[in-house]
Amino acid sequence: MRKLLFFALILALFTISVWANLGQIRGNVMLDYSVTPGVGSGVAPGIGVIIYLEPVQPTPGLPQQFVTTTSASFEFINLPPGQYKMTLSKPQFKPQILQILLNPGETKIINVILEPEKTATLDTSTVGMDYNPATDKVYIAFPADTDAPGGVPFSAGPEDVSDMAAIQYGHNPLEYADRKYFTQYGQDGIMMYNSVNAISIMSTQTDGKIKAVAKVDGRVNLVKFHPSYRKLYALDYKSNFYVISPDQNNKVMNKFSLSNESIPSDMVVGQNYVYVSLMGPSPKILMIDSSKDFPVSAIELYKNPKTSKLGVLQPNGLAISPDNEKLFVSYGDNNNGYLLTLNAKTLEVLNILKVGSQPLGVATPDGRRVYVANYNDNTVSLVDAKNNIEVGRFRTGYKPSKIIVHPSLRWVYVSNEGSNTVSVIDVLSSKIVANIQTSAGPTYMGIDPNGLKLYVSCKADKKVDVVDLTRNAVVASTIPGLFSTPAAIDVRK
Repeated sequence: MRKLLFFALILALFTISVWANLGQIRGNVMLDYSVTPGVGSGVAPGIGVIIYLEPVQPTPGLPQQFVTTTSASFEFINLPPGQYKMTLSKPQFKPQILQILLNPGETKIINVILEPEKTATLDTSTVGMDYNPATDKVYIAFPADTDAPGGVPFSAGPEDVSDMAAIQYGHNPLEYADRKYFTQYGQDGIMMYNSVNAISIMSTQTDGKIKAVAKVDGRVNLVKFHPSYRKLYALDYKSNFYVISPDQNNKVMNKFSLSNESIPSDMVVGQNYVYVSLMGPSPKILMIDSSKDFPVSAIELYKNPKTSKLGVLQPNGLAISPDNEKLFVSYGDNNNGYLLTLNAKTLEVLNILKVGSQPLGVATPDGRRVYVANYNDNTVSLVDAKNNIEVGRFRTGYKPSKIIVHPSLRWVYVSNEGSNTVSVIDVLSSKIVANIQTSAGPTYMGIDPNGLKLYVSCKADKKVDVVDLTRNAVVASTIPGLFSTPAAIDVRK
């Protein structure tokens, strides 16, 4: 019995000695997203960083992996003393490899900053014969119709392929003018640059004249200026987020991925944050700090206790109140529709209101009146956001799609995709005062900050219409790119 007690005591002392020798490695990871000073500078918490720790022989133990979450911290515990190799990695950032010596019983603190990869794809410039930044201010997303191999759309005819291939391999697109479009629209052939994806830039002085293209490396469908107009944000169909500097020849200053399984449906820019709605198996709203150009928060709608009970729906449109306090989200499917009101700083769900089916565009002139385009109901809901009630519905046109507010806050414009019109709603009288006939399939709209012209993407005709708002009439139309469909539009001040 005494021998058993002796051996138990020895074993306990040995175990205590072993545990006393075990150490741990912990720390934090930050991401440095400074690509160019003044455009995306600073650091943010390192969310989604993969940390791989492996012992170096003769140190015992097995490799371990840790993925950082919102706290950006990591911890490896109960580690035998010895030599370790730590690898930290995240897409679009340079990996770091650290050699760590862990002494018996030591807690090693490791704080790391990952730097961004600076690749040639970020060195983008504007192509255009007579491009003038002072007057060419209408930015049009025109994603190619397909992700064709080599950048040449499947719909291209044999007469187009040689010219488009020449552009693809670095030749100046201005040398490959399509005579039909040059004669009809005076585009000087630069539209063909969409074979490698781009953003068209239209003149505000010569209606309908495409003056240049800013090259990007994705099928960009959403564009939006920061209120300072020093940055243009863009999103492509693969959820790549671009930060473009209009002051530096529209160069892409930063690019990172928001998701590998979702499609962006809308983007709105407040004073301090950029908000993006993502559709897919895990729909969410992302919040990006516009001073850092990096995601800082998100709400997953299927997991949120307030929105998960609504069913399998998708976010479609976004609007922010002028005081930057509330974010409005249209949320629905073919048979259902809701307006979500979120706290714009925390993304907390404040209110849920039922509206028409398949709500798409949403806009607010003052933060209290909110307009929601109910695509499948052929109506636009007017919502009193202060009391969270639907005041009434406008019968605009067939398949209302997007909504935009006039800079004076007096009028709201609704694109009716199915009836080829844009309805004009007087905010004060709550009446439809005009219906503007457009080309086929009007969807996205952009408005001159001076309030004189409205630019309308018409996807069925693949044109952009220019509307004179003093007359509520189309005064010009243009094709922003070959084998592509115009999408979001924004206008620089």
